Amino acid sequence: MWEQTPFEQMPRPLCMGWSRLATLSVLAALMALLAGTSITQADEIGQDEHQGAMFDVRLVPASCLLGGECNITQPTHLVEYYGADWCEPCETVAEELSNLSSEQAFVLQHHASPADETFLSASKLRYDHEFRLVFIPSLVVDGVDLLTGTRQAMDLQSVLNTSAPFPGGLETLTINGTVLSWNLSSNATVRAWYVEPTPHESKEQIHSTLARAMVEVNATDGSLDAGAFNLNQSGSLVVMLEQPGVRSLNVASLAPTGPMSLSEGDLGASGQSSTGTNGWWAFTATVGLLALALPALLMHRNLMKQKRTPPPLESKENE
Repeated sequence: MWEQTPFEQMPRPLCMGWSRLATLSVLAALMALLAGTSITQADEIGQDEHQGAMFDVRLVPASCLLGGECNITQPTHLVEYYGADWCEPCETVAEELSNLSSEQAFVLQHHASPADETFLSASKLRYDHEFRLVFIPSLVVDGVDLLTGTRQAMDLQSVLNTSAPFPGGLETLTINGTVLSWNLSSNATVRAWYVEPTPHESKEQIHSTLARAMVEVNATDGSLDAGAFNLNQSGSLVVMLEQPGVRSLNVASLAPTGPMSLSEGDLGASGQSSTGTNGWWAFTATVGLLALALPALLMHRNLMKQKRTPPPLESKENE
């Protein structure tokens, strides 16, 4: 008698179940891989369609708006420094920034953490939605280059030495009372950040150029009234001509980051961008799904190759 193999002794619905499981597992893995690719492509498309850029920066002393002497200048470079009063590593970065001369760069300091008494929501919006930063301390040079953590901040001077100058666009900027005026037909945005010396909330230190308020208008409006700011003789306006949108920042140092997250006391694990992290998890999930599906695939393969030889026919004896 023909004996059934173990696989053939299985009830057929169970064998079909293994086959379907293998197929569904493979499909799930492929869908996860395709979904990760689609998300990445969608992010890239979104960034291409809404790519931000910085064209020009001008420094306007508050004295220009308060009836005093007026000297509008263009800094060689702009360093936007994201720190916090509760952040201990930020003290090292602040000390490094204090060594910069006014001819090298102007430092615009942001407190984007709600844990700070001097928190500014406009700074957090820029941190979250335009620069898409994750850790502090972070330095953004000319809206293009990114340095994260105390070690990378030590490379600031070399980054400044290789950074290109601003293209320009605010050459016609003038002051009349508290109104800033310019002549532009661009589709860009003009932003005025008001900065002034501000005491550290817990130490005997002064943040010399901390952002305290911001106003923005379309460049085609041709003017901006700075009278809304609570101006102080020691303050200044940092006037930017920008294209709003997400920035594609260049990681300007290969040194380790050693950053802290924006939440107080939460240590950051690495300086990887969110896009890179999502891609790694998508790859890991895909490999895991394929590993889970492998036993079912092998069983399905064996089932398909199994030779089902029919039993020999019993011969009838001649009567």
